[in-house]
Amino acid sequence: MPSTSGRPELAQAERQFVRSVLAGLLLLGVVAVAGPLLSYRGDVAGARAEFQTRMTREARVYAEALGLHLKLLQTELLRVSEGVGPDVKRELPTEDLQDLTTPRAGLFHAGVMVLDAQGKLRWSDPPLAEDSSQGGFATRPWFQQVLARQTPVVDAIAPGASTFVVAVPVVRAGVTTAVFAGLLDTNSALPGGRPLSSDLELLVLNASGDLFLPTAPPSWASVPRASGELREFIREGTRPPSLDAMPETFLTATPVPGTELHLLLAADETALLSGLRDRFLVQLLVLALLQVGTLVLFSIHWRRVYGLFREVENRAAQQEKMAALGSAASLIAHEVKNSLNGLKAATGLVSPEGDGGLVARTLHGQIDRLAHLATSLLNFGKPPVVRRVDVDLSRLVRDVVEGLRSLPEADEVRVDVEVPQDAAPMSCDPLLLTTALDNLVRNAMEATVAAKDLGRVAQPQVWVRARFDADAAVVTVEDNGGGPPEGAEGRLFEPFRTSKPKGIGLGLAMTRQALEHQGGQLTFERLPDGSRFLLHLPRAPRS
Repeated sequence: MPSTSGRPELAQAERQFVRSVLAGLLLLGVVAVAGPLLSYRGDVAGARAEFQTRMTREARVYAEALGLHLKLLQTELLRVSEGVGPDVKRELPTEDLQDLTTPRAGLFHAGVMVLDAQGKLRWSDPPLAEDSSQGGFATRPWFQQVLARQTPVVDAIAPGASTFVVAVPVVRAGVTTAVFAGLLDTNSALPGGRPLSSDLELLVLNASGDLFLPTAPPSWASVPRASGELREFIREGTRPPSLDAMPETFLTATPVPGTELHLLLAADETALLSGLRDRFLVQLLVLALLQVGTLVLFSIHWRRVYGLFREVENRAAQQEKMAALGSAASLIAHEVKNSLNGLKAATGLVSPEGDGGLVARTLHGQIDRLAHLATSLLNFGKPPVVRRVDVDLSRLVRDVVEGLRSLPEADEVRVDVEVPQDAAPMSCDPLLLTTALDNLVRNAMEATVAAKDLGRVAQPQVWVRARFDADAAVVTVEDNGGGPPEGAEGRLFEPFRTSKPKGIGLGLAMTRQALEHQGGQLTFERLPDGSRFLLHLPRAPRS
């Protein structure tokens, strides 16, 4: 028998197995999630690199377009400045002024002006007020640069102003006698002055770091320290700290050709990354559903496998138990049978007639019962060897029933036999089939007599029927003995389980064993007043 001390080790092994499987599933889940995560990070990095490359290229295109536009303005101012007289008086043709200052078609919507070498406003179109600040125009950086370099300059007209000034020198005999300047409204007169898109901002800074395009800069560029941060970004590429609240904003800078201006392009990556993020979340959701489904399927499969494992374990324990019991039973049955042979020989000397006849018949009946039990124990202790021969099923059934007429219960039971009238040949082991039928009919007779003794039936009756169904022989044994107790059907064919006070529980187990070794089967059906056992056996051996 299996040792009970092995149960804790078995339970521990089961828990360790479950932990190992769960750890494997967890590792599988981590690996499954790591794949999309790494793919997502790679996709984001690649998309960002491509996005940044595209933004840098677009910023360069915008800067070149702005540089070309400003170069055109400078060229036009230089051409018109030839009309400024030596006394810095207005000597410009009306047509030129119209080309420069016409509200819709002119190049400088905010007007043009001429300053002398001391920065004093000599005339303007339309008329402009003299700069009242300390030093006037003479102190402006752009004015000083034009005088010093004698080259055109583009800058804000004043620090923090949103008006551009394009100034060119008026040189006579190598001396700058005046400065001719055109004024531009940055919101309407320059490429990029209007918003490009909802997630793109274009900014223009002068050499001092003043942001004068656009007029209403983004919130992160409106903080007091933004000017210094932007200059730091232009000079060293350091990301402005004011952008920390917007980590997905990309910033690129490029100089405007022909000027000291710098163009900055700020782009929001949120729209770009939202699609990748949504796809990643969908992948994670699908993986989560797959993981949950895997766990559910594993739980179902594990319960089935565990049930099969326990069933196999129980069968192995039962087989070990039966093997031990079989060995002991064979030894005991062998000794009992030897003793019964001596008793049977002794009782044979007593005449069944006369005063001792009842005693002799009783002894014969009990000796036969004990001999049957001993034979059952001997047969149970060793596996049967199938020896097939051709037999007549009808005759075999009749012989079994006739052989049981000598039982003490035979006089009280009515046994009806229905078999084919003609010969019914089939191939089987007659000894095993006889043992199976003997057990079934014997159990039925004993059950019906017990039911009569308990007052459940008035006339014990057993029906034995044989027929051929397709390629199988079917023998039915029915009785009106009431059947086994409720709930006993599941363990009806287990060895050493019986509801009879005189049985040892081997009859049905041996019957099923005898049939299964020949390729047959034994089934049970409960009837309203008894039991029905159906014996199915192939007529010919199965290849």
